[in-house]
Amino acid sequence: MKKFIKILVADDDPLIVAATRRVLESAGYTVFSAQDGEVALEATRAQHPDLLLLDVNMPKMDGFEVCRQIKADPALAGTFIIIMSSTYTDSDSQVNGLNLGADGYLPRPIANRELLARVEAMLRIQAAEQVIKKYSESLEELVAERTRELREAEEQLVRQAKLAVLGQMAGSVGHELRNPLAVIKNAVYFLKLVQPEADETIKEYLALIEKETGNAEKIITDLLDFARLQPSQREAVCIPELVERVLRRYPAPDSVKVTLDLPPDLPGVNVDPRQMEQVFGNLALNACQAMENGGQLTIFAAMEGESVKISVQDSGTGIPPENMPKLFEPLFTTKPTGIGLGLPVCKNLVEANGGRIEVESEPGIGSTFKVWLPRL
Repeated sequence: MKKFIKILVADDDPLIVAATRRVLESAGYTVFSAQDGEVALEATRAQHPDLLLLDVNMPKMDGFEVCRQIKADPALAGTFIIIMSSTYTDSDSQVNGLNLGADGYLPRPIANRELLARVEAMLRIQAAEQVIKKYSESLEELVAERTRELREAEEQLVRQAKLAVLGQMAGSVGHELRNPLAVIKNAVYFLKLVQPEADETIKEYLALIEKETGNAEKIITDLLDFARLQPSQREAVCIPELVERVLRRYPAPDSVKVTLDLPPDLPGVNVDPRQMEQVFGNLALNACQAMENGGQLTIFAAMEGESVKISVQDSGTGIPPENMPKLFEPLFTTKPTGIGLGLPVCKNLVEANGGRIEVESEPGIGSTFKVWLPRL
């Protein structure tokens, strides 16, 4: 509506201001005025008019300078300006005004009907420019969004290609590697058995070999489990007994204090016990690895609707926010060892058993992995 369109009339002649105001207000516009250049500049900064009708020959600051300063100010540069003058009507003055950024130049005298028609034409141009600007901004946003989607699609295709190759080679390579690892593991066991009095250096290196062999075995297990997910053999499982088996199989280091909060009246869950041992073993290992200097590992469970929620919480380094959306993506890892399949395997196994898994984390505070499993 026209009443929401503000027009500033800047002229030191009160008769011209009154006549111009009468014409514009009768057409429905909101009009305010300034009697000199400095007031006109301040009024533009304060009121942000949609259109400025600007006289040239004014005290304190002429119209050309007002125009130059407005167009040089990024906050005001979008103000539409029509310079009007009965003195500076020659071609050079008009060119000068337009070069300073004016959007129009009208010599006086000018008939009221023509003035109103030119004002309305200028406002139509301004409205069209605003529409084009908004469309341009939305187009830029659309292009950025499409670019992001294409980049994500490309990354997804690359991941799928890698996973296809991974699936093809997983079986043969996994079994081929397990045999020599088993030999190494048995050799370490034998050396420990026949050299119980070995010096500390030998014991240290044997422990290192044993640890790295275990890491390699875990990578192979994750690789095989991810490539060929076995059907779930679901049965009634007691949560406290499951957690006890997990902690026996994957004991926490001495520097990590383990706390359990598992209510005795907690109902059982309908899951594959072997697969759930793998899931919670993986989560417990990750939690301990996140606490290199020691900390608190807490495992707690509670009823939640038709599910039992089991949480594995650590007091470790936490997960950076930018990594949170990628945690369950195959082949994503920030660890120096591993290939980024542990958490994707956990997600696949949990979902295969009718559950879901989520994570909350705060850098410097720790992480909590939550698993919901169907209750009996």
